[in-house]
Amino acid sequence: MFQVWGLLNRRVMVDFNRRGQVIKDSGGLFGSWLGSLSNDLNILPINYTDWRKVPNYRKEMAWKVIQKKFWFDNPRRRKKYVLSALGVRCRDLKQRIWMKYRRNTIEEAFEARPGLIPEDQWKEFVEMQFTDKAKEEETGKEPNRAELFIASRTRSDGSLLSNEARITVDKLSQVMTENIQDEASNTESRPYDAFEQVFGSEPTGRVRCVGRGVTPSKYLLDQESVISSNAEILELKTRLKGLEDKLEIVTDALFVLVKSKTEGRY
Repeated sequence: MFQVWGLLNRRVMVDFNRRGQVIKDSGGLFGSWLGSLSNDLNILPINYTDWRKVPNYRKEMAWKVIQKKFWFDNPRRRKKYVLSALGVRCRDLKQRIWMKYRRNTIEEAFEARPGLIPEDQWKEFVEMQFTDKAKEEETGKEPNRAELFIASRTRSDGSLLSNEARITVDKLSQVMTENIQDEASNTESRPYDAFEQVFGSEPTGRVRCVGRGVTPSKYLLDQESVISSNAEILELKTRLKGLEDKLEIVTDALFVLVKSKTEGRY
């Protein structure tokens, strides 16, 4: 990936199959490089709620940079796919940043700004995260298996746990991008499962990523029970926090009492 940035007067060829998707051999390198490009906040700032709302002139700037490093057989035809894939990488970057720097209050989040992110971008980004968080709590939307896999293999600094994880995450991100395009063009198709497309269908009686002994029927039943128990969990957490605060007060009082009695003996 770093060698691509150092190329002068040369470009890497990106191959596509008949469906207009990047072929496996070149897809990994290209996907990783797009991920590094998404880190350029001068071209692609993070203070936009949706890729569709990023100004076209910024997308054109990114497209010019991409064309300087990669060769496409039909640039006009491939442009939409490439920019859509870049949008997914930008979304993933924002998720990783917020996972590391999120705070309980908006004021605390403002103070946690990473040094490499401009203050104006960070302020708007944080405000959007708190708004999005409120919307997510209202809808109760749960992440899918592909998103869970990516999150569980990503360190707090945004790097991946291993090279194998990076390759798999690149595949998932690429398939997710392709699915977004396919679903937009075919509204009657069933929802796509990127995880199943990459790893294959589930073996009979098993569900991946949820441990041994979990059957599909039990998994679906558990999913329904999770939603209904969210309110109870929140209430228990609130009670636990109150008990912790009271315990801390009692502990401090006992410490002062013991200290005063000990000092009185001498």
